[in-house]
Amino acid sequence: MDNKDSVLPPPSRSGKLPNFIASNLRVLRKQAGWSQTELAERVGLNRGNIASYESGCAEPSICKLLRISHLFDITTRDFTRRDLTDPAELALARSARHEEKNDHHDRYRDYLQKCTELSGLIDSSHHLFEYKRATLDKPCQEAEIYAAHYLQLLELSNQLMKEHRNLLDELGCQCS
Repeated sequence: MDNKDSVLPPPSRSGKLPNFIASNLRVLRKQAGWSQTELAERVGLNRGNIASYESGCAEPSICKLLRISHLFDITTRDFTRRDLTDPAELALARSARHEEKNDHHDRYRDYLQKCTELSGLIDSSHHLFEYKRATLDKPCQEAEIYAAHYLQLLELSNQLMKEHRNLLDELGCQCS
């Protein structure tokens, strides 16, 4: 069990986990100095939604919960399970969110580096192929078939690397 799990309240006798959405939303909104209307505009809702969440009459959908927790720079888990009215808990939650962000950035950089390395390997194999092909006087029919298969695989590999790079670029935008 890691430290993040150990600071969360245990389930109640009924087995239900505590839910702090209403109180956390209210305290974080007030700390930010926003009215319910201002918060609603920032997350694409209406004031009535925010009022319902703060009163505990309704709970946000996963997508709305993600938007709200990211706006307050808190993980959704901490937003729902920690009592953020306690300043120490809020500090722990913000620290956990920053650690999570740093971890995402580190993983993104690792993926980017691996992508660059893999692209280099593909390019090197192509250069080797072209060199070998140029040095053959008269390749046999079997060698020509292998060459055609290699070129098809090379084209497919380049397409996959392009898609991989596009996904990494998209992730990079989300990490920023």
